[in-house]
Amino acid sequence: MPGQASWAQNLKTLVSLDSLKPGNFFFGEQALFVRNYLKELVQDNQGVLLKNFFLHETDWAEILDEAASQDLFSFGQIRIFLLHFPELDELDSQSIDKIFRQYLSGHEEEISRYFQSPPDNIFLVMFFSGKLKKGQKLYDFFAELASKHRRNFRLEEIKTPREGEILAWITESLLEKGKTVERTAAERLLEITGPDFLSLRNEMEKLSLFAGDKKNISEEDVATACAGQRVFDRFALEEALESGSLEEALNILRSFFQSQPEASEVMAFFANLSRYLIALDQAKTEVEKLKTPIREVFKRQHPQIQEGWSLFDRKLEAFSRRLSSFSQKQLDELIHELALVDQKLKSSDLDPQILMETLLVRYFETK
Repeated sequence: MPGQASWAQNLKTLVSLDSLKPGNFFFGEQALFVRNYLKELVQDNQGVLLKNFFLHETDWAEILDEAASQDLFSFGQIRIFLLHFPELDELDSQSIDKIFRQYLSGHEEEISRYFQSPPDNIFLVMFFSGKLKKGQKLYDFFAELASKHRRNFRLEEIKTPREGEILAWITESLLEKGKTVERTAAERLLEITGPDFLSLRNEMEKLSLFAGDKKNISEEDVATACAGQRVFDRFALEEALESGSLEEALNILRSFFQSQPEASEVMAFFANLSRYLIALDQAKTEVEKLKTPIREVFKRQHPQIQEGWSLFDRKLEAFSRRLSSFSQKQLDELIHELALVDQKLKSSDLDPQILMETLLVRYFETK
C-alpha cells in the first residue's frame, strides 16, 4: 500500500469494489473491522447483492455451486459472498490447524479449480480474525492460492497501525461527523478501548451523540461518555496510584461517592482498586522470584496497550517505579488488608468511603 497515504485512505483503497478480486482472504488483528467496513460500503448500493455464509453451517460445494450459477435476475449484478470462519477463543497453532481441518481439508482442489476461471462479477471475501504465519496450514493454503492464481485471488493481512495513525484515524473519523477532538481526548479514548477498531468506532458514535451541538470533544467528554463512568474511574484511579499522589486518589474517590453510586457501582469501583493492588503483588512475585522480565509481566497485564506506543513506555515506567517502591512483604500485607476491607464491605454497615479512604492512606504510607 502507498506509504504517503493515511491508514484510513489505504483501507478505502484496499477494500473498494475496484480492488476486489474474485477471491479475497483478509486476516489479522483488524480483519473484522474490514468486514464491517465492506458491509457499510455496499449496503446502500442497489447494484450489489451481499450474502453471508458461515462455514460451520454451509459447505464449500454449496457455496461454489451458487457462485458459479447465475439466473436471469442476478445476471450482470455484482454479488459479494462474505465467508466467515469461526472466531477462536485461543489463537494458537493447534486451534488454527483445527480450523483448516474442519473447514478446508478435502476441498482444496475444488476451491483451486474454481479460481482458475471464476465467473464475472462474483467476489468471494473471506475473513479470519487473528494473526497467521507461514507453516500454518490455513495460511499456507491461501498463500498458495494467491501465488497460483495471482489475477483472481489475493491474501491481505490487516495489521493494527501505529499509535499515531490510530489517533489520526480517530481525528479523521470524528471530523466526518462534524466534530474536532483534543489530542488528550483521543489518547484517553484509545487507552480506554485499546486498539480494537470496532470498539473505537462504537465509542466514537457514542461520543458524537453525547456531544450534541458541541463541536469540540474534550478529555472530560471521553471520560463521561465512553464505556461508562466506572471505566473512567478505573483509569483515573490507576494513574493516581501510579503517580504516588494520595491527594489525587482521595479526590477521585470523594468525587465518585458524591455522585451517590448504587451498591453495585461501589463494589465495581472497589474491584478496580483491588485489581490494581493484586496485579502489583503478583507482578512483584513474578519479577523477583520467577525472574520474569517486567516488560513481559506488564504486557500480559495490560493487553489493551500495544508495545511501541508512547503510552506503553510511559505506563511501563510508572508501573516499574511503583513496583520497586514496595517490598514483597509490604504488598502481601496490603493484600491482606484489602481482603479485610472486602469482607467489611460485604458484611457490615461501615461507611464504604471511609473504608476505602483508609486503604488508600495505608497504600501511600507504605511506599
